[in-house]
Amino acid sequence: MRIQQYQVVLDADRKNILVKESCTYYPAMDKLDHVGEIDKLMREVFEIQRRAEEYAYLICMNTKCKPVGFFEISHGTCDMAVVNPREILIRALLCGAAGFVLVHNHPSGDPSPSREDDRITKRLWDAAGLIGLRFLDHMIIGEESYYSYHMEKRLNGE
Repeated sequence: MRIQQYQVVLDADRKNILVKESCTYYPAMDKLDHVGEIDKLMREVFEIQRRAEEYAYLICMNTKCKPVGFFEISHGTCDMAVVNPREILIRALLCGAAGFVLVHNHPSGDPSPSREDDRITKRLWDAAGLIGLRFLDHMIIGEESYYSYHMEKRLNGE
């Protein structure tokens, strides 16, 4: 699988455009259609479980769960990373995604969601639904395990 990392910059007219940051080949899998595969990729490629601060990543996918773009959304503090639905949806739309997964780490090692994690999940669910994007999962990576809103049947933010 190709892991294409992008960033969003402003062009001469101050409009958002995609710029390819890097491209890596990850031969371990072809698509990301299970949370265990996403967990493995984030640990092996991004080493997210070793980060001392919270990092939030966006994985944009096509209808067959093949990634079309990876974005670092936020780099925060030891217990917080700012995530705004606007920035996530702009990136997903710019790369032509049909759906997306939000992934972030908890440096404490405990992947249990916080109230803020629940709040952003609900806001993203509502916002994505309004524009027809599939919010596939919000995953939290801990030291040795992960939490998946999808697997816990809590993705709609309820």
